[in-house]
Amino acid sequence: MNMLDDLTPSQAEAVQHGEGPLLILAGAGSGKTRVITRRIAYLMDRGVPAHAILAITFTNKAAGEMRDRTSALVSGERQPFVSTFHSFCARMLREYGDLVGVDPRFTIYDAADQEAAVKRALAQLNLDPMRFAPDRMRDRISSAKNHLRRAAEFTAGADDWTAKRIARVYEVYEAALGESNALDFDDLLMKVAIGLRDNPEFRDLLHDRFYYILIDEYQDTNHAQYVIARLLAGRRRNLCATGDPDQSIYGWRGAQISNILDFEKDFPDARVIRLEENWRSTKTILAAASGTIRHNTNRKEKDLYTHNDAGEPVCIVQTDDEETEAASIVCRIERLHADGLPYGGAAVFVRTVAQTRALEDALRRARPPIPYEVVRGTSFYERKEVRNVLAYLEVVHNPHDAVNLGRIINTPPRGIGAKTVEAVEAWAKREGVSLFEATHHAADMADLPSRARAAVKNFADLMDRLRERRDSSIRELLEATIAETRYAEWLGEEETDRRANLDELVTLAARYDQEPPEDPDAPARGLEGFLETVNLSSDQDGYDESPDRVPLMTLHAAKGLEFPAVFIAGCEEGLLPHERSSDSGDEIEEERRLLFVGMTRAKRHLTLTHARFRRIHGRTTRCVKSPFLMEIPPETVRAEDETSGTSPAPLDSGSGYTGPGPERTTRTEIDSETGLAVGELVRHPTYGLGRVARFKTSGGRRFVRIHFNTVGEKLLDPKFVRLERVAPA
Repeated sequence: MNMLDDLTPSQAEAVQHGEGPLLILAGAGSGKTRVITRRIAYLMDRGVPAHAILAITFTNKAAGEMRDRTSALVSGERQPFVSTFHSFCARMLREYGDLVGVDPRFTIYDAADQEAAVKRALAQLNLDPMRFAPDRMRDRISSAKNHLRRAAEFTAGADDWTAKRIARVYEVYEAALGESNALDFDDLLMKVAIGLRDNPEFRDLLHDRFYYILIDEYQDTNHAQYVIARLLAGRRRNLCATGDPDQSIYGWRGAQISNILDFEKDFPDARVIRLEENWRSTKTILAAASGTIRHNTNRKEKDLYTHNDAGEPVCIVQTDDEETEAASIVCRIERLHADGLPYGGAAVFVRTVAQTRALEDALRRARPPIPYEVVRGTSFYERKEVRNVLAYLEVVHNPHDAVNLGRIINTPPRGIGAKTVEAVEAWAKREGVSLFEATHHAADMADLPSRARAAVKNFADLMDRLRERRDSSIRELLEATIAETRYAEWLGEEETDRRANLDELVTLAARYDQEPPEDPDAPARGLEGFLETVNLSSDQDGYDESPDRVPLMTLHAAKGLEFPAVFIAGCEEGLLPHERSSDSGDEIEEERRLLFVGMTRAKRHLTLTHARFRRIHGRTTRCVKSPFLMEIPPETVRAEDETSGTSPAPLDSGSGYTGPGPERTTRTEIDSETGLAVGELVRHPTYGLGRVARFKTSGGRRFVRIHFNTVGEKLLDPKFVRLERVAPA
């Protein structure tokens, strides 16, 4: 095909750019993935070898889509290297790690492993984990590594009591990782960045290998990734950075929006191309989102436009609380579905995962219940039974992995208690061997009771049997692990969900076994590749678009996706912008960018909801709508008020109805739509007894207003709540 077919002039200009730095400012929905893949194909069509092209993006899902699109454009077995930053760095360290002091057989520690290692460091230093919270220690160490500050450099710069304690934790943590031959997420980036900066041999190898560097989502790069990108470009300076400052939403994890804003300072001769035509959204949605983001000052101006039709107004809905908010969203999804929209075409975005509870309840209460999925890609691998079984595979791969060995040595219980583990660790330290090697010398540990020695020996024998299978398929190794450890039996027959998770893990392993390698020249995937895939997964990687179910996800997880209909719940001060964002302009601007990202995921329907009251940490709190809503151009908006006009009363423990009697005891007519009557006594599964006060029709829906003794008056949709009739009106 002609590589320039169906491209706009600006897209074609970006695809045909030759040598030198290129900045593509790609507005939301402007087809940047198409441009990147066409540019790769165009370079290959002009004779650039596939192996000389490196394309980096931020999620496995995005990398997979980019690979699929590229392979459809170019023929032949050779494909360019398309990867995430972390996967690219892991690959380089597997191949060239000996040049930068890294054993290529390293294990990758995920966030939970990192926190476990930090806890071990705190215990070793006798520091109180209540005062030195492990997650905060982990975050401080992560920040230091992202700024390429190794433990010694961090220690040298520690100038106060707290920083010095963190420095000690960092030092012990690093020593533990070294003993386990493990790298954490940040090490993958730091080792490669410092290697490129300080090691000429390592740098020359990568320069000779990659001639053209394409970095997607450049606005989300942190300092280490920025250094990698610049140094990879090297003397050729063929760096193509694609991104949008208006979609920079990861400052909280180290992303530096300045990397894209200052690209032209780094490369004064850079060619800058703006992709401003939006192919996704209606004119109204685009105008609403653009009007909001213009309130940011830390950005590069773009004039987004679309040839799509105007579409319907953006709907801003006010409700009483999170439950009526959820019911309103569900009712609207039902109407869209009745009009032919698949459930999977209507996505609900939230600022925090805790907001999904009310939404899940409402989706389950719908008649019929609406299928849904809470998109949390990494959560499956964080489930205890899954993590424990994977820990066995980590130790099979790397016997020096002390964190995962500690996780499984007595899981399931096999008579190796904490005192036995301490004794084995002490013996290992005296003999100068790893904990795994020490388990093979239980007979030499005279201070251990005979029963404990036998238990340790049995564990060592078990691990030896599993290690003999390490070259088997991943499915076979997992099945052997579950069988040999008797993990499913230990869970018991009643733990059907947890046993089902193990079955799902085996299914994922079988799928992995059947997948072709991403790069024919890459080393065999095997166990190392499987564990790397698991450890480097992201939220979006767990989202399967094929089942027809409503996706519920955070605004951060929505990045890069699109849906015909989008609902953004909880547009209130304290949620969006979040209460943790300070009054500083930078943090408020990032919160506004987060809303912009959510709004621009919508193709045809966009609804923003906010509640007057919301239960937060068990307490009903009065809410104020987000100031961002008032920044949306009014001509793009249709406001709908679905509130009852009353305020929830404080909770009490009363179980009988003691509120007011029927407003009109003589009126007993049955409401034709709800089947209820004013004055009728009903029971709600959560609020208890209440009396029907009146009815209200809004947005084509019939609501009933009920006075409850526990929470005061509530406006409810009988279609989504179970109301038991207690006595006639």
